[in-house]
Amino acid sequence: MSMTPPPEVETEARIGLFSDPLADWANDDILMTKPARAVLGQRHLQGLRVLDWPELRQLFARYETPANKHARRDRGLGLISVTMAVLGMMLAAFAPMASGFERWLGLAAAALTLTGAGLTAFHWLDATSKARWLGNRFWTERVRGLYFQAIVNNLDLVARAMTDNDALREWKAVRAHALEQLPRPDDVAAQISKLAGTVEEADVWVVPAWMKSAPPPAPSEGLDILVPLLRSQRFDVQLAYVDRKLSDSLRTPGRRSEVVRRGSEVLPAVAVLAAAAAGILMALGLTPADAFVRLALAVAASAAAVALALRVINDSMLLSEDASRYAWYSAAVLRARNRFDAGDMGEKLAALRDMETVAYRDLREFVAAHWRARYVP
Repeated sequence: MSMTPPPEVETEARIGLFSDPLADWANDDILMTKPARAVLGQRHLQGLRVLDWPELRQLFARYETPANKHARRDRGLGLISVTMAVLGMMLAAFAPMASGFERWLGLAAAALTLTGAGLTAFHWLDATSKARWLGNRFWTERVRGLYFQAIVNNLDLVARAMTDNDALREWKAVRAHALEQLPRPDDVAAQISKLAGTVEEADVWVVPAWMKSAPPPAPSEGLDILVPLLRSQRFDVQLAYVDRKLSDSLRTPGRRSEVVRRGSEVLPAVAVLAAAAAGILMALGLTPADAFVRLALAVAASAAAVALALRVINDSMLLSEDASRYAWYSAAVLRARNRFDAGDMGEKLAALRDMETVAYRDLREFVAAHWRARYVP
């Protein structure tokens, strides 16, 4: 990807209400696509020489797809199960009004409700699928972290490798060794419950030796090129990404959480009003067998069912928690970038290391929140 966020991901851009804020997100920061590498090559061929990491790109791509697949399956199954159960309850509420078809509608309502409840139970109890999704997601983000950790802990070598072939060979050897330190993806999936626990500072660094910061490198022409590229790659792209997650699109966690919250607040009032209307009608002499009373009771039951479903969706998809997490992440990245901009080379290096800690803590919080929400001991 281009080292500078393209126009469509600039933080000032407004995103449409129903558009996908991440539709064209393609991992700008680790140069996943040919056009991205071409743009960097045109601007800074020396930068491309050291920042392109083919072996890491291949590993990332291999597990990014299954991670996204498991995420879609998990969320889709949850929505389908809740929707079926709610439709079943609504159908049961309106069935008494369907003269001559009450039995068939009742059977259909029972089938929908039981199927939805069964899918919901399967969804909540299927810890293996959840662990596989979170394991793949954790591992791909660990690969992303390794990309930057390797650079941050070898700034002098990377800067020299821009023009020195011997340094380039050494840099590639360092990268190969770093890749060997990654855990196996299947092992990560088996350790999700542990990853949902407390974060230690030592956990941040893929290579344990990187926990101790190297001294800041001396000024050089290569460093003058590398430092602005790192600012864009590690800070600007992440801010553009998270700003989209906090945008006005209905597909972002914040807006969806707001819509769900409002619906779950309004619908109980609708249920109460409908139930009150049924009570008033019966006080006026009508009976539960009359059409108007049946309609009012059906509306009350349906509104209550939909309100409950919205709360379940909000809780199971962690919409509110995700929105809060993105807000925290945005503020933390911005603080690190400000430190980077205001300081000397030592402070810039410290800010880059701060960013690795921020990114890792955000990743672990994501894993912990989604595992705790569905984990059954």
